[in-house]
Amino acid sequence: MAYEDAKHRPHAVHTGEDPRNPITYGPESLKVTLDRWGPVDNLFTSMYDALQANWGDAPSRTVNRTTYGESPRGWNPPDDRVPSSGGRQLSDDYTRTGWHVLSNDERDYIESCFAGRTLQQVLEGVTFDFCIDGVARAFTHQNVRTRLGAGFMQHGGRDNDWRHRAWTMPETIRRMCAYHHAADFGPASAVPWIAGSEDLRHCITDWNPIGEYLSTLEDVKPSEGDFDEPGMSIHAAISEHLENTRRLYAALVDAGIPWQDARRVLPIGMQTYIHDQYNYLALAGVLANRLEHIMDWEFNCVAQLMLREIKMKCPPLLSKYLGSHSDRAKQAKFAGLESWPPDGKYPSPYDDCELCGHARSMHVDLKTAAKISERYHLETPLYPGEMVCSECEREGNKARTSPLHKLIPKDRLPRQHRPEQMPFFVLHPDSMAGGPIVWIATNGTYPHDQVR
Repeated sequence: MAYEDAKHRPHAVHTGEDPRNPITYGPESLKVTLDRWGPVDNLFTSMYDALQANWGDAPSRTVNRTTYGESPRGWNPPDDRVPSSGGRQLSDDYTRTGWHVLSNDERDYIESCFAGRTLQQVLEGVTFDFCIDGVARAFTHQNVRTRLGAGFMQHGGRDNDWRHRAWTMPETIRRMCAYHHAADFGPASAVPWIAGSEDLRHCITDWNPIGEYLSTLEDVKPSEGDFDEPGMSIHAAISEHLENTRRLYAALVDAGIPWQDARRVLPIGMQTYIHDQYNYLALAGVLANRLEHIMDWEFNCVAQLMLREIKMKCPPLLSKYLGSHSDRAKQAKFAGLESWPPDGKYPSPYDDCELCGHARSMHVDLKTAAKISERYHLETPLYPGEMVCSECEREGNKARTSPLHKLIPKDRLPRQHRPEQMPFFVLHPDSMAGGPIVWIATNGTYPHDQVR
């Protein structure tokens, strides 16, 4: 069928087809591609010229330079190194962006803009276009909330038949299924996109509601290939539920119900794709929020993949100052939100010491502790990043525990959720540097021992 009026490609039509029932797990299906960024040509020179607009008798025109010989008086020749990112040489971009004709001082001024030390309006002209595939509809509902400096074009459930779309199983549900019938799943180490500890805990505190639900399904036979014992596993029940939902959707569509109405019976975890466009400032704001591991795990994974793409495909300066709010402050900036516990990547101001009850702020780091440690003997040595209680040291023999003990953090705020209810994923450092995508699974606490 041709669509001459709009010139768009055909709809996805699957009328009469039996729906497939694909299920993917965690971040397994996520694919993020940086399709375009720019402007590449004269990016840094045009930025510098605009940043200099407040001063001088005439416009700055580094954009017109072609060689070092056209440099201004007092030229400080830049070094000959070509920036690289993700193991890929960027010599073409190095030349096209104009970086190679700027002096060291001019380059420093450009960097001060990215670092937020001077006016940043010019960063609105730096844009990024992403294609994000394999994400749940639940993700896109959050993704499109950015209103300034962003635009979105999404795969439509109104204009396509969705009966074959995959469904994303969150990690909390996958672990529940794995523990309910371990034979349904191999160990975590057998999953190619997961690295890390095999002790991946589930968050179930009461199995009775699951058992009661499954007892209502006694007449439903397990799907082929499921755990071969009386009764149905929760994984089989979920699969049956999705299959029945797909069959209902397909029946409605095949009967003549339009896609836009039939889609309302589909789960929010059905997968879609979306194209995102951001200017630099909008993207920096999105990543600052979504790179926090207490955010929705799927958006957090997408944000990590977006940063990976920028590191791989853009000059290093474009990614140097992108990160979470906590990354910038080196402190858990969202620790005050009582919905979720801090992820443990950075110190929380709401931690007390489980041993002595003193606040984290009363503890000192290894370097400071070394000055007072000669008077005391620790049973185990201190390592970088560990802290000891200065208040107990001040109290001396009146301290409730040994004066120079290690900090054992204990969150003093009430939380709606437990850490294992947010088993987020961390992209392996080699993956962030451009290597194959491997995720480090967690139990809701940052894996310092695996991220070097």
